[in-house]
Amino acid sequence: MWGRPTAIGYLRRDVSGVSQVWDETQIRSVAKRLGYELAKIVVFGPQTGNPVSQLLDTIERVGADAVVMPTLQHLADELELVVRVCDVITVNPENTYARWVLPPNCWPTPGADGIAARGVGDGKGHGRPRREGFDRPE
Repeated sequence: MWGRPTAIGYLRRDVSGVSQVWDETQIRSVAKRLGYELAKIVVFGPQTGNPVSQLLDTIERVGADAVVMPTLQHLADELELVVRVCDVITVNPENTYARWVLPPNCWPTPGADGIAARGVGDGKGHGRPRREGFDRPE
């Protein structure tokens, strides 16, 4: 039987400020509601050197499938580094930034082999937007 996926919580004390306890409560709540086993909540302060690098080390050590955090502000523009190794879930607004299972160069290029790009008509004068991966050329 498979166990629940593992998540860690992450926040920066300087970003949460007086809302830190509330942010930790929300992290626990969202992780539980989404079916994750919350291994720990990692809290870094403004004096922490290279917090995202330390977060990545923790993700690897715990084997986390996801990181749950209050907002993207806690990553300070480093979402791309974290989403390479696990999903990133924000509480407010509630979003999931899924990691890519395949390297980006493995995905088909829109326009190649009849694959339509998002928002491009179907070639018959219909300007309906296409949902990537769901519509096929007719």
